[in-house]
Amino acid sequence: MTDGTGGPPGDFSAMLGDFSAQADAMVKAAKEGKFAVSEEAGEALKTAIDDYVDDWTNNQRHFHRLAEKPKLGTGPFAQQVGHHASLVADGDELSAKRQLDALQNVLNRAKEAIDLAKVRYHQRDSGNADQLNSLRQD
Repeated sequence: MTDGTGGPPGDFSAMLGDFSAQADAMVKAAKEGKFAVSEEAGEALKTAIDDYVDDWTNNQRHFHRLAEKPKLGTGPFAQQVGHHASLVADGDELSAKRQLDALQNVLNRAKEAIDLAKVRYHQRDSGNADQLNSLRQD
């Protein structure tokens, strides 16, 4: 978390940034025709992403509950710990819930790249078939 109060273990934000950059690179490569994938492989990749997103959606309510201040007692230390726990779950842009929400956006961009890569694969495959047919006719 930016105020130094916590956040997920490790540097998840940096990892998410890497994922984001990789998703952007996938989209760029697909647009340039440098990333192509068959229909079957593309659908398998998208299914894996969809399974993660579905699982995240089904468990999102648990993160909302984590953001609630736990009932640890009325003493000042218990209150401070409760406040800290809710910040770790959903306190700022580096909190666990917001990082997982951001990951969902990255995965959507990856799916966009896969769809484009499938189109590029089909275009390349059709172009190769046309080229072979023209060689046969010569």
